[in-house]
Amino acid sequence: MTSNEDKLHTRSIASVLAIFDILIADTDIAGIEIDNIVLDSREADQGSMFIAHQGTHVNGNKYIQNALDNGAKFILVNTDNNEQHGEKESVGEALIVRVYELEKHIGSICSAFHQYVSNKLQCVAITGTNGKTSVAHICAQLSAACGEDAGTIGTMGVAFYTKGKAAVKISDTINTTPDIASMHYLAHLVAHRGGKRLCIEASSHGLHQKRLRGFKVEVAAFTNLTQDHLDYHPSLAEYAQAKRLLLKQDGVRYAVLNADDKESHHWIEEAPQDTTICLCAVEQPSSEALLQSYAMHPQTFTYCMALNPRFTPNGSEFELETSWGNAAVSLPLIGQFNIANLLTALSALLLQGGSFEQLVNAVSSLAGVPGRMEVFESVKHGNMIVDYAHTPDALKQALLAARQHVIGQLIVIFGCGGDRDNAKRSQMGKVAEDLADKIILTQDNSRNELPEDIIADIQQGITKMSKLSIDLERTSAIKHAYLNSHSDDLIVVAGKGHEEYLELNSVREYYNEREYVKQLTMELRG
Repeated sequence: MTSNEDKLHTRSIASVLAIFDILIADTDIAGIEIDNIVLDSREADQGSMFIAHQGTHVNGNKYIQNALDNGAKFILVNTDNNEQHGEKESVGEALIVRVYELEKHIGSICSAFHQYVSNKLQCVAITGTNGKTSVAHICAQLSAACGEDAGTIGTMGVAFYTKGKAAVKISDTINTTPDIASMHYLAHLVAHRGGKRLCIEASSHGLHQKRLRGFKVEVAAFTNLTQDHLDYHPSLAEYAQAKRLLLKQDGVRYAVLNADDKESHHWIEEAPQDTTICLCAVEQPSSEALLQSYAMHPQTFTYCMALNPRFTPNGSEFELETSWGNAAVSLPLIGQFNIANLLTALSALLLQGGSFEQLVNAVSSLAGVPGRMEVFESVKHGNMIVDYAHTPDALKQALLAARQHVIGQLIVIFGCGGDRDNAKRSQMGKVAEDLADKIILTQDNSRNELPEDIIADIQQGITKMSKLSIDLERTSAIKHAYLNSHSDDLIVVAGKGHEEYLELNSVREYYNEREYVKQLTMELRG
């Protein structure tokens, strides 16, 4: 995760152990400095402290030797025996120290090492099944446009936004919400570049595994809840509960909720009384009716609503009504769900003291997020949209949005990932049948499953076989659909979005759908 030029500071072993009131008599060891903290032994090097923490499936103790082999100088291991707290063992030039109930302290260790960076940033964390990435990037774009540079951490890595400039990717991420050590390090990278705000995608996995421990988050935002990740969470109810853990995050003062999603009622019931809540809505008749429905709750409520949305070939227009003011808004992004995403981002910034006038003026300059309803225009054939939709609701929203912008036929190309929640496959098939004119099923990340078996599962939700065709080779499916489309058709290629790989038989092969579609539409223009 870290490169030499990105190691921003060092700490002595003695200063780290002081957090636990552990002393080292040997001054030679006490003076050893570390320049990064890792939870993955493969990332350890000669300046590392390795924390052998208990993961979801594997205990980090298993990888202590690997960390030592990679040069780690300092290793923390857990003990459940209070009497063993502070016990030390020297292994060559490295030191191994036992810490009582280590897991509870990892967040505070990482926070202290990185100079309590989350206290210095205005942090917004976004959770929900869909929209996390878009909200994070819209929020960061708007922040930068108003003079406060901002970073994002999430599915697409770490991006940094500066006023008047395109986003710069400053790091990759393995997970939507990286591990605790990486979170604090990446936040420090953003702050080191001059960032004032950090917009974080908080996945249900990340919240359940407490990857935001030690992080101070001022705004907790919820987008929506639909079925996903039931291969990890035992039920939809437990999946929802995992997301609501964000309310318990250190520092939360504000909650931004999608009032069009009934799950928001549970958030309000669990939010502390001193939380200020902003209700966002696209489907409500008026702010008065919206606020009245929550009058019995003790929290302070504000609102941010879009009324009378009108869809254009290039985006949407609507009347914005908020607790901070009203305005006519033109949004250069496709789909009603992007109106909802904008409302969530605007609300977070307004709650943190942003200027209503400046924020509204910045909306017209928003750029789409790569791989999120990203349009590639054609002259002779149909335009193409590349989107990350890989859940039933995400596919539904993508197709509903596309339908508002198409005159001819709506064509959808998608597959489903292997070794994941297979219950959603037939549901996605039904969504495609209900909302598209033509369906092409193809390969996605089949992983260890046969793509034919995955497609057979999707077909269980499709009854109108006249709409359906199958082409397992993804680029072939896309090219065939494109060449056989008309100029007033619209083709939605769903599932890959920003990703740059296909995972087949547990091997990742380079594949950039955005590049392929862009090249295809440019080369074959008539």
